Amino acid sequence: MDSLRKALKELTQSASPVGILTHINPDGDGFCAALFMAKWLSLHEVDSMIVTDGDDLALFEHLLADAQVQPYHPEMSFATLLILDCNNIARLGERKDLLDKASQVYLIDHHEVEVGLIPAQYSFIEQSFVSVGAILFEALEAQLQGLPPDVLTYLASCLYTTILNDTNTFTNGNTTAIVLDQAARMAALGANPSLLHRQYFQNQSWQEIRYTGEVLGTTQVYEGGKVLLLYSTLQMAEDNGIIPADVLNVTRWVQGVRGIEAVIFIREESPGYFKLSFRSKKVDVSRFAARYGGGGHSNASGCHLQGELNQIKQMILDDFIQVYREIDAQQAQ
Repeated sequence: MDSLRKALKELTQSASPVGILTHINPDGDGFCAALFMAKWLSLHEVDSMIVTDGDDLALFEHLLADAQVQPYHPEMSFATLLILDCNNIARLGERKDLLDKASQVYLIDHHEVEVGLIPAQYSFIEQSFVSVGAILFEALEAQLQGLPPDVLTYLASCLYTTILNDTNTFTNGNTTAIVLDQAARMAALGANPSLLHRQYFQNQSWQEIRYTGEVLGTTQVYEGGKVLLLYSTLQMAEDNGIIPADVLNVTRWVQGVRGIEAVIFIREESPGYFKLSFRSKKVDVSRFAARYGGGGHSNASGCHLQGELNQIKQMILDDFIQVYREIDAQQAQ
């Protein structure tokens, strides 16, 4: 942690602007950690720009404040890059080209190290932390003291949302006493748990809810009700006038189904291009996703594939069920 504090201090002395990146399809951890760091750097008179793939960021509207957020274009370049919640170069999408133009790259993450590790002058990757925001909190908590109340509330809210996201509102197995203590300390600094939960998790449009209902209608179970698969198509999204990537992960709706030990969600993002999400407490889905160029956490991971829906569904099912049965057999010994 001391080395991280030193690196973050160096970052506050960087030439402006610093480019801040997180993974494709930004979530409440990576993107809110980016918002935190953008504000933190501004307090040290360092300009920054959060670079996205052009995502719809309406989910984070309550935290966008005065952050500089721009979609990537090939002419962009930054001498210094800060990469959050991602260590796999493929998960940067087209923005990976920014790495070749940067002289200093800082990487902070809490995922398992994957194939295609992002080259960086400084890396802090620690899987024991619940979120990358929690890492930043442990490193900088002491320095937050004494800031103006409105600034402190904003920073604490960004960090609290990273935990809210990666614990699935404190329901996942990674919700420990340490995590609850961190969240309580963030609340003491001004984060409003009830308000942030409503703003982040209870802020869907009726179109998104109807879309979610249609997706839930595709649910199928296998292996005696232990493995659940569901999918969404572009047609479903178009019928409801929504962008699939803008909808909070549908797997949240089915993880509590009685008897289910694994969930597979296949979402069509563009014609013939699918995002796959895997959730399981039994199968190490990070290793499984790595077979297809993806990754993440041992109990929550994903990847992207191109092809035809039914072919992808059958291929993934066959492969996943084989892994599931192997684990079953090992546990039965």
